[in-house]
Amino acid sequence: MSMGNVRTKTLPGGVRVFSEPLEEATSVSLGLWIRAGSRDERDAVAGITHLMEHMLFKGTPSRDALKVAQDFESIGAQENAATGEEYTTLYARFLPEHLESALDLMADLVLNPTLADLEREREVIVEEIKMYEDRPDQMADEYLSGLIFNGDNLGRPIIGSAETVRGVDHAILQDFHRDTYNTSNVFVVGAGRLDSEEFERLVEEKLGGMPVGDSFARRASFERPESRFFYKFKETEQYHVSLGSLGLPAGSEDRYAMAALNNVLGGSMGSRLFQEVREKRGLAYAVFSYHQGYSDAGATKVYVGSTTGNVEEAVKVISEQLQAVQEESVGEEELERTKAQLKSSTLLALESTAARMTRIGRSVITGSELLTPAEISERIEAVTAEDIRRLANEHLNLEDMYLSAVGPKELDLGRYLSTN
Repeated sequence: MSMGNVRTKTLPGGVRVFSEPLEEATSVSLGLWIRAGSRDERDAVAGITHLMEHMLFKGTPSRDALKVAQDFESIGAQENAATGEEYTTLYARFLPEHLESALDLMADLVLNPTLADLEREREVIVEEIKMYEDRPDQMADEYLSGLIFNGDNLGRPIIGSAETVRGVDHAILQDFHRDTYNTSNVFVVGAGRLDSEEFERLVEEKLGGMPVGDSFARRASFERPESRFFYKFKETEQYHVSLGSLGLPAGSEDRYAMAALNNVLGGSMGSRLFQEVREKRGLAYAVFSYHQGYSDAGATKVYVGSTTGNVEEAVKVISEQLQAVQEESVGEEELERTKAQLKSSTLLALESTAARMTRIGRSVITGSELLTPAEISERIEAVTAEDIRRLANEHLNLEDMYLSAVGPKELDLGRYLSTN
């Protein structure tokens, strides 16, 4: 893995530390990453990883939940946490002089959660589940993932269900913490104004006693669903549609070509979908495409939200654009514009210490190569029109695509995913 300015060290106890010193930075972004996500859960406790993330902030033997919040505020930190399909992370951004205090606090949360107020927090998450159920665009995306990754946990909602979350008691959660939060799964990332040797010393001091354990084995396994189409009735003002297919793993050699394909198709205001669906025909306000890459799998997706009266034409136009990008290579001007957008969006993001920290964490989680800015530019410049067309034919074939819809009336949108 090309690490560029990133230094990596495995401490005597087994915890890995990644640091990227940035002399020009005015902040430090710190992340404690856990290689555990929703894809690693048993069906009976789906959502336990996200629940554990919430419970980390409920206190430790030396800090109750209020004291945790006050300690973050006392150093002026911008803190948060997140759970994904393949990871859990606690992260914070703060001024350099507060590094030791921030690491002491975050290590305490990861190592010593008391799991207080579990019953109350379970109900908070049930309310969060209900919130997502009030977002039909989110529902359409989750249903699409269920079709693409049918038979695999990657196709299951990260947050779980009310039934599975309520089924997690203290004993189950304690066992989960013991089996998951260990040296095989936990690593630390720091980016910004810091000294790598001092950072490593502090991590060893705060996390050196972490227990040894095993990591989760992962192997994605999908099976074709009985139907490529799914409809969910919901009284909505808009009709929400997601369509897509299997994509690329995060570390694929073709990932920059896939990014270029996505940009051409629906990743910007100048993209084909935005122009054809919204600007030329006024069929939708929101229409875009995106790619999700994991360690051993991926998905490429398109979303459109339209009125019930316009959604069929919108999906028809989208299917026509999917075919067009397979049949004809993008022109030189469009290709150069796409490359410029990709380089700009990717490299400008690296001005943020939080973005630097996150890209290191994600690269470790997915096993993907961590490139320098110069190497990223080279990879983007190397993308050809033929690369884009090849990936379009491999991943946007209408006969291999899936479609999910949420709206007030069932429509035969599946007929547009056919070349006949």
